[in-house]
Amino acid sequence: MIYVSKDQLKQVEYLIGQSIQGNHVLFDTDTVRRVFWNDLNHRNSPLLFDDETAHSIEQHIEKLIIEPTLQRKRAYLEHLDPSTYEMVVRTYFNIVENNLYENIEVRH
Repeated sequence: MIYVSKDQLKQVEYLIGQSIQGNHVLFDTDTVRRVFWNDLNHRNSPLLFDDETAHSIEQHIEKLIIEPTLQRKRAYLEHLDPSTYEMVVRTYFNIVENNLYENIEVRH
């Protein structure tokens, strides 16, 4: 479990909020397109993580959260190998999607 400060929590909320609005400040447009294009092409055989990979990606997400600035977060991402980077992007957008669904008001 990760413990974050109020400032870190505000940063995460800001990043998720921006992503919900379509402003993906951590990732360039080409990366987002490529990752989602790959997901779209593999929709009949979803890419799932085994426990070890999931734990590894979770650690990368935690390290990303604790980086103090947007520039440092991007620099951290740039140093990941391509496969790990893609899994972090997919995980990040899964978090964004879950956050979006949690905050949808039920309208009748």
